Amino acid sequence: MPANTAMPVPSGYPQIVLPNHYLQQLLALVKSRGVNTPALLQQAGLNQQLMAQHEIRVNWPQFYQLLQHSVALSNEPALGLYLGSQLSISTHGLLGLVALSSTDVQQALQLIGRFIATRTPLISLQVQQRRQQVALLLNELYPLGAIGPFMAETVLVALHQVLQVLTQQQYQPSQIHFAFPPPAYHALYQVFFPCKVLFSQAQTAIYFGRRFLAITPPMSDSSVQQQLSAQCEQQLQQLQQWQTLSGAIQLLLGRTKGRIPDIKQVAAEFAMSERTLRRRLGDEQISYQQLVSRWRMQMAGHYLHNTALPVQQIAYLLGYADPANFGRAFRQQHGVSPQKIRQLGVSAQVNANPTANPAHE
Repeated sequence: MPANTAMPVPSGYPQIVLPNHYLQQLLALVKSRGVNTPALLQQAGLNQQLMAQHEIRVNWPQFYQLLQHSVALSNEPALGLYLGSQLSISTHGLLGLVALSSTDVQQALQLIGRFIATRTPLISLQVQQRRQQVALLLNELYPLGAIGPFMAETVLVALHQVLQVLTQQQYQPSQIHFAFPPPAYHALYQVFFPCKVLFSQAQTAIYFGRRFLAITPPMSDSSVQQQLSAQCEQQLQQLQQWQTLSGAIQLLLGRTKGRIPDIKQVAAEFAMSERTLRRRLGDEQISYQQLVSRWRMQMAGHYLHNTALPVQQIAYLLGYADPANFGRAFRQQHGVSPQKIRQLGVSAQVNANPTANPAHE
């Protein structure tokens, strides 16, 4: 994670509820490598007194700087791998317990995918079944820039460990995919994943056999699972109420790869009328079309800079039926084509002004 990599502009990013368990594990890890943790927190703009809180609310720049400085000060570029290995299933709180009490691994993964936002609002987890294989797809809901690989490494190692516990050590992955190029320490991945690890892939994912989905977790109990799911649902609703409406819609857009819902569908998703949705977005000084345009350009910059996806595929992921419309919208925003941005090797940053002219299809 290069220390001089620019942070993605914070426009539209959510506030982040950082579970204390996660922060404690990170601080313990970097402290073991000689890092002065009070100084680290200060550099990230965080107060030492926050450590007494069960859940710590931070903004995007604070979170970004916390991870960047952790890597830089520990002089450990593979810190994400080591952190993931420290996150036992118990550190995930209710999310870990609801998975353990599920009927089978398939239900556990579905519940993790639904409630992962209670642990982090920056990524989503999607379960896809493909013949005899299962794919756990990790998606960035916001461009994460230089901390993207750190997040991907941490989450996939942690998920790998969760699956080991849920299947009582029976699970074996067949392949691990990362969307970023191989880092200098790529040989280290074999220590954490007992399978082939591929880089520069279309998506970050864990692949394993479908037979593991039917395994019963060690603490399976349907009544307990229902109670815990209700508590997770309550947590999720509280987080959604805490976020701005525009932030919640941006999370929704991040989950709907390849399809942009119209404003009526979004209003129904949030149980409000279209008129109320427009009014509340107006209170936040943004329209739905401007929000969609901003999200598209943010994610376009991320895909062009951090993946090897063809421009046509990026256009489809962003909901453009015709890639030519994506090219025109991108040039209108940045003054150059998507191909040119990729050739120059620079990260396209979206205009943070939400009143900028929206790019229409």
